[in-house]
Amino acid sequence: MLNAIVDASLRYKVLVLVAFAVVIGLGVQAFRQVPVDAFPDVTPIQVSIYTESPGLAAEDVEKLLTTPIEGGMAGLPGVEEVRSVSLFGLSYVAVYFKDNVDIYFARRLVGEKLQDVKGRLPQGYGEPVLGPNSSGLGQVFWYTIESADKKLSAMDLRTLHDWTVRLILRTAPGVDDIVSWGGHQKQYQVQIDPRQLIKYGLSFKQVMERLTANNKQVGGQSINLGSEQYLVRGLGLVSTTKDIAGIVVAERNGAPIYVRDVAQVKEAPAPRFGAVTKDGQEAVLGIALARVNENAQAVVDAVKAKLVVAQAALPKGVTLVPNYDRAELVQKALRTAESSLVEGAILVAVILFLFLGEFRSAIVVIITLPLAMLIAFILMQQFGVSANLMSLAGLAIGTGMMVDGAVVLVENSFRLLSHARESGKPINKTHLILEAAREVINPIALRSSSSSSSSCRCSR
Repeated sequence: MLNAIVDASLRYKVLVLVAFAVVIGLGVQAFRQVPVDAFPDVTPIQVSIYTESPGLAAEDVEKLLTTPIEGGMAGLPGVEEVRSVSLFGLSYVAVYFKDNVDIYFARRLVGEKLQDVKGRLPQGYGEPVLGPNSSGLGQVFWYTIESADKKLSAMDLRTLHDWTVRLILRTAPGVDDIVSWGGHQKQYQVQIDPRQLIKYGLSFKQVMERLTANNKQVGGQSINLGSEQYLVRGLGLVSTTKDIAGIVVAERNGAPIYVRDVAQVKEAPAPRFGAVTKDGQEAVLGIALARVNENAQAVVDAVKAKLVVAQAALPKGVTLVPNYDRAELVQKALRTAESSLVEGAILVAVILFLFLGEFRSAIVVIITLPLAMLIAFILMQQFGVSANLMSLAGLAIGTGMMVDGAVVLVENSFRLLSHARESGKPINKTHLILEAAREVINPIALRSSSSSSSSCRCSR
């Protein structure tokens, strides 16, 4: 079979050139489209489920939330394992699928099953939600939001990030979520005084019900006046602490009892269990999470473009400062691999020229290097392998293996042509090259296949 391929290649030279051009076109396209990252992502296919239940003990979280969710996910098709962690106020369940399962299909299965599980969870203990569609290597960009004049507090910076910066950056292509760390989450707190409740004969439940009932927008249909129609709106959403304090809780002897009579209303930070510091000072950190199987380089570029838009929307004196950029690591990894490939190709060319003493023979062998690499990129794109430090380093290490067969074939052809010239007989170059290829093609194929199988066993 191999002899027939060699024979056909020498007979149909135009067809070989066309195939060569097709491989170049497909290889260049694959090189541009193959995912680029610093390291290979070996994270298994998994879907995370989070349930927050503030104040609930870990044992109660395990019994009321984690166990029902974990049991509901165990029967899904393609599931290999279900793991869970129950913490104070938080339930975390991770569903691991087989590697051949599509991540979006897995998330859809978990989302559908989660709707059934929600009906078996006790009311008032939190709502389970799916975690971000990202992996362990999904954190591609870190930045902090800082106030140059230090006039804004950590709560002000966190509010700006959550309601301005985060919403803009989430629109970047390839970004699954923007995570906020550090600072203080702003809250409108109603701190009830139990002694005042006893004084007015009220309960916590009554205050909570009145707060909920007086914080709504309602529609009042419309009113027709002649030929005109007016829409009626009931504006009931509170916007300041003064609005909350002025809500009527109850009535005693014709006199209203307001929230301010039984509680203190103020803006205050939410309770937190951690913080972020930078250079010894408290900071607000944002983390961009890339979706699974996205090109890290492209995602970082998109985030940087949106970062400019977000910066323009911030007040004067507030800046967004990058702290970690995966693109820099990717570029360094690519430059390292590319330099190894170029240096290897140059070294091979020099050695061939020195030993063969003919420039054309060296060129024939050197051409196999970019051709083999383009074929490798085509296969990488088809099998979803990213261009990272390890895969490109493998190509660099395999430079010698790539040209090994071509070197043997060229040397054998060069030997037969030299013998023919020395004998003084008429030379048929095509026949001699075909004879030289038939002599070594089977040993070359056997040697390449054995080297490839050895490499596969070592990689496993």
